[in-house]
Amino acid sequence: MKRLALLVLFFVWLSPSLSNSTDWYSCADDLDRLRRAARDAADVANDVKSKADDFENCKRFPDIYDLIQDRCRGKAYDYQSALSNLESELNTVDRRIRSVSSSCGMVMSSMGNHSYAEPRTPSSGNRLCEVYRSYKNKLPLETLMKLCTQSMSEAECRTCLSQ
Repeated sequence: MKRLALLVLFFVWLSPSLSNSTDWYSCADDLDRLRRAARDAADVANDVKSKADDFENCKRFPDIYDLIQDRCRGKAYDYQSALSNLESELNTVDRRIRSVSSSCGMVMSSMGNHSYAEPRTPSSGNRLCEVYRSYKNKLPLETLMKLCTQSMSEAECRTCLSQ
């Protein structure tokens, strides 16, 4: 009987520490949500690159690409819209990072609140540059350069990431 009482006391003492342990199912679910959010953001980043290319081509060769003769305003709007979509997707990634940090019981760094300067033409890459810079101390520079050169020239990326 004394052993049973000691065993019960041990489990009563142990139970608070068990209840505070990490819920690994929630952790795994949140990591999966983060993976999907990152994949979605990558897809939108590719769309931004495509829209930027369309806009640049329209400005360079209006006789070929400015079919509705609006001085490429439609292409500029499509590009700006794609940038807004990317910002939204990156905000989702940021929320998912914070959720993973909470559910997995580990401190992870997220982008935090970020703001963008007014959008510019794709050649300046201003908004995208701000996005890449927000990851500057969170991802290796080599990785950032690879990502950046998918949407800007290598020279633009070097200038952007050196600021």
